[in-house]
Amino acid sequence: MLDDKAGDGQGRDALERVAPEQAADLPRLPVSEVFLEIPADRLYVVLARSAAVHIGAVLRLGLTDVTDLRLAVDEACAMFLLHPAFPQSQAAQTGLSCRFEAYEDELRVSVRAPVQADFAPDTETIGWIMLGALVDELSWKHADGYGTVSLLKRFEVPKAG
Repeated sequence: MLDDKAGDGQGRDALERVAPEQAADLPRLPVSEVFLEIPADRLYVVLARSAAVHIGAVLRLGLTDVTDLRLAVDEACAMFLLHPAFPQSQAAQTGLSCRFEAYEDELRVSVRAPVQADFAPDTETIGWIMLGALVDELSWKHADGYGTVSLLKRFEVPKAG
C-alpha cells in the first residue's frame, strides 16, 4: 500500500511504503468511481440503469449480477420519484445523483436526492423487499435535506488465465 506525503520539497508528493499493520487503519479507496447526476424525472432513469449495466460489464460481473444491479439502481431511483412526499420542485432543480464506487471485491452504489424532513422509504413495501433481495446490503439515511439509498453488491474477482 502506498501513502502520499505532502511538502517534501521535491515538487511532487513522495510515496512511502506503509507497513501492513498500518494499512488496516487507512481509509479504503475505490479502484474506480463514477458519478452521475440526472434530472429527477423517470424518463432519465434509463441513464442510471445503463450506467449500472456498463459498470457491471467493466467489472466482469456475470449476467445475473449485472441484471440484479440494473434492477436495484432502477428501484432505488423509483423510491424517490414515486414517493408521494418527494419534493418535485426542489428535485427539479437538483436532480438525482448516483455514485458507483468499485472496489476489488464489491461495488457500492448510492442514490441521493433532496427530500423533506419526514421523507422515509416504506420498508414494508414490495419495492424495498425486492431491493434487499437484489443486493448484499441495503441502507437508508437522511441528512442535511438529502436522502440516500446505499447498496452494496459483492462479487468474486475473476481469476487470471
